[in-house]
Amino acid sequence: MTTAHGTTTARRTAGRVAREVVLVANANASGASGGRSPDRVAAELRALGARVELLRTRSPGEMADAWRREPGRLVVLLGGDGTLHAAVNLPGPAPEVALIPAGRANNVARCLGIPVSPPQAARTALEGRARPVDLIECRAGASRIVAVEGLSVGFLALARHRYHSRNSADVTAAVAAGAAALVHFHPLDVRLTEHGRPGMVHVGQLFVANMQCFGTGLRVAPHADPRDGLLDVVAIDIPGRRAIPAMLLRLRRGTHLRHRGVRRWRATEITIETRGTSPVMADAEELGSGPVEVRALRGALDVVVPAQPCD
Repeated sequence: MTTAHGTTTARRTAGRVAREVVLVANANASGASGGRSPDRVAAELRALGARVELLRTRSPGEMADAWRREPGRLVVLLGGDGTLHAAVNLPGPAPEVALIPAGRANNVARCLGIPVSPPQAARTALEGRARPVDLIECRAGASRIVAVEGLSVGFLALARHRYHSRNSADVTAAVAAGAAALVHFHPLDVRLTEHGRPGMVHVGQLFVANMQCFGTGLRVAPHADPRDGLLDVVAIDIPGRRAIPAMLLRLRRGTHLRHRGVRRWRATEITIETRGTSPVMADAEELGSGPVEVRALRGALDVVVPAQPCD
């Protein structure tokens, strides 16, 4: 027997599934093949009752077309974390967005509880509920960039600066970039200004995080909440290059916060200057050595996540 609550839920689900969808597929995403191929994902969405327009893109300019579609259409992004970064930096107001993870790390999806399985992610896109998620505004001179995951300064930023490939799946390029950064690594002094008060921190690695994970699945800020309007700042003192492998292992496990030489605090805005000793990376985009003005943008993007039992 169907309960009144069950009938209501079914009606709401049917309303979601009947939506018109623009499926934006990033052709450069590292995992957009096999079960995550655009045609396969479009078929999954159609099987759930959605009316789907498939838009294959190879550049942010092509992706911008989806941002100009009629209001009310759900934009489903098929790609990795870089796809969402590119999307939030498009001109104009952001539409409601759902994610089908097709990258290497899929940090954003994992942190928001979105399934990485394409069929389950497709069902979440159509049956989930939109929730506001914070973003990060970064200003460097006349440039403005919006970050999703966070910012990095120090060893990992130096390694990313040396990485040159189409997406994050090129292991050979990643190893070469990491080895070069290791050879040239030295701890650095970073100038941080909060509420008009400048200070110096001596670090090997600094994160300003919105999400719990950053980069290749590193759990840099295990307590970060992308809905609280706050940035998690994590400063890691590294005495020298020999300590870096152990640091990376702790970051992958998320156990670094319990070690000496690691500090964590929260802020709503912060200014970063490295004076040429390290680039400031916003997600995977380089912003120079500062000053970079950073502030939390609370609830700036509506992302469809799994519905809670009370929804």
